[in-house]
Amino acid sequence: MGRIFLSRYGFVDDSFAEWILGVLEDCYRRIGRPELLELWIFERASMMDAVLAGEAASVGVRGPVSGLGFFATHDAWRGTPRIMVCLEGMRGLPHLLQLGGLRHEAGHSVLHGSLEHYIFPMPRSLLEASELLGGSRELAETLLYLLSIAVKDFEVERLLVDHGFIDCQFAYAEYVIKPSREEVEAWRSLSTPGEGALYIAQLLKGVGCLAPLLGVRGGAEGLLEEAFRHLPKGLRGRLREAAELLLSCGGDTLTRLDRLSIFFSDRIVDYLCSRSPTRFRV
Repeated sequence: MGRIFLSRYGFVDDSFAEWILGVLEDCYRRIGRPELLELWIFERASMMDAVLAGEAASVGVRGPVSGLGFFATHDAWRGTPRIMVCLEGMRGLPHLLQLGGLRHEAGHSVLHGSLEHYIFPMPRSLLEASELLGGSRELAETLLYLLSIAVKDFEVERLLVDHGFIDCQFAYAEYVIKPSREEVEAWRSLSTPGEGALYIAQLLKGVGCLAPLLGVRGGAEGLLEEAFRHLPKGLRGRLREAAELLLSCGGDTLTRLDRLSIFFSDRIVDYLCSRSPTRFRV
């Protein structure tokens, strides 16, 4: 039986910590479990974000750090699966969403709890895409990081959906994929295809979360359309294609990442670069 090592930062009530442990244990009984898990529970969002950003910097993570601003996140940057949970971030959220988020991170700890799921070879397709966008290798590395998040989130959601976690994962996918007003305005203020590529790459996380629910949960199709209505029709269609690609692609994480990278270069970057610096947004 795997062991969970609990660490608390700030004031964390015993009953809440026990509830989180219970949700994880129940999930592990259905999907399998890691041999070892570190569970870090934080009282405040500022504490968790500071620790997460510091950990990311210390191990050399490039690009926007996945998990900042979320109430729960997973990593295995140091070779051991670790789930971080923020009580302040969870407070006030619907119960179904809380369950969905915790189970999502439990899925990561089962599927992606080793360092090999965080270090990937650079696909030629993303180097070529970066050159086309006028960027550097750093841009290609950021795109690779964002696309790997989308692939791993898809794999987790498929695992959970296959084990009957439907409604809670729909709640979580909705939480991830629905853009805020600030995110919608950010799209309208972009000025270069390179900025557009980074924006779309970040949206693929939501696509990965929702894809396994398409055709399984009522409302999933509508949510996919609604979430991206601020984008031009050509990009909305391509994001739907990305969901279909993930659903149809077999193999392991690296195989899916390579396929998604080629798609991103051929279908997303090509679209953005075929338009003028401002026309790609409309």
